[in-house]
Amino acid sequence: MLIIFGTKSIGKTVKYGNFHCPRCQMERPYQLKQNRRYFSLFFIPMIPLEKQGDTLECNFCRTAYIPASILPASEYTSSTLNIDGLTHPLASFGQRIGSYFIDLVVLILLNFPLATLTTRFKDYLPENYFLVFLPVWALYFFLMEWLLKGTLGKKICGIKIVSDTEGKSVTIFQYLIRSIIKTIPIINMILFFNDKRKGCHDFAANTIVVETK
Repeated sequence: MLIIFGTKSIGKTVKYGNFHCPRCQMERPYQLKQNRRYFSLFFIPMIPLEKQGDTLECNFCRTAYIPASILPASEYTSSTLNIDGLTHPLASFGQRIGSYFIDLVVLILLNFPLATLTTRFKDYLPENYFLVFLPVWALYFFLMEWLLKGTLGKKICGIKIVSDTEGKSVTIFQYLIRSIIKTIPIINMILFFNDKRKGCHDFAANTIVVETK
């Protein structure tokens, strides 16, 4: 059976009104739409992902405008207000996943000498290898992000960690919290379902990941 999946953007109309359309050069009715990306299965939107901003569309010529350039502040509040003022754009899903994949490859390669070490010193180390691997994995994320401000994966993908509190830098405690939670890969999937693309480790540490440029 062929399974077709992907993403689809959908605009939801939240307001109607009239405005002077710059293209039509006259008064026209408009629709204010809030746009959101959805995970789609067989072209049917199933799971809401991040918001993609608002558009104001002329019902006659179908030209889409930035609502803030048309409507006064008293009549319009952006649905993406919490990310509109960010200094750097948020890291994309591809950058986040690519970064994590690169780090996993590095850690998997690191597993080989660790496995040899645990075999030679099995009398002193736990029999369950993951009790050795997980602390080393957490240490990798912690030291790389704290000392170098980013793991190898983040450096390659051009992204970095910043505090979600404006004007504050990321503390050593925040780096530690992120690193511990990141050793559980599946828990980070929550980054698909919120506007700031946060994983559980980002929520716990109050951080976001943005592009470096």
